[in-house]
Amino acid sequence: MPHRSALTILVSLAAVGFLALGLRGVLDPAGGASSLGVMVRDPADLVLMQAVGARNIGLALLGMSLIWIDRRRELGLLLAAAAGIALVDFFVIWSASGLGTAGKNLIYLGFLIALGLAVLRRR
Repeated sequence: MPHRSALTILVSLAAVGFLALGLRGVLDPAGGASSLGVMVRDPADLVLMQAVGARNIGLALLGMSLIWIDRRRELGLLLAAAAGIALVDFFVIWSASGLGTAGKNLIYLGFLIALGLAVLRRR
């Protein structure tokens, strides 16, 4: 992928966004959980939000690495896996907080699918 193409910039911004979400989950787990729409009553349970944050950091760093080494197919597959994660997150948040709160995960899901298809189609 050309490093200055619009698609590369968009995928890079998405990776930075996931990195920011991950850092928030690790450094401010209560805020991270709240932004997902999940209220955590027991502070000891916030460690789960930190695990989600660590997952997002890992996905972001892997995505940035794949962009850097120009591995389009693998990046597209990573985006597909991230879409699967967003789908599972949607159902988890829906069961805990309702459809209105979980709805933004459907936006993430659509965005990740569209981005993954764009990456895989551009050769």
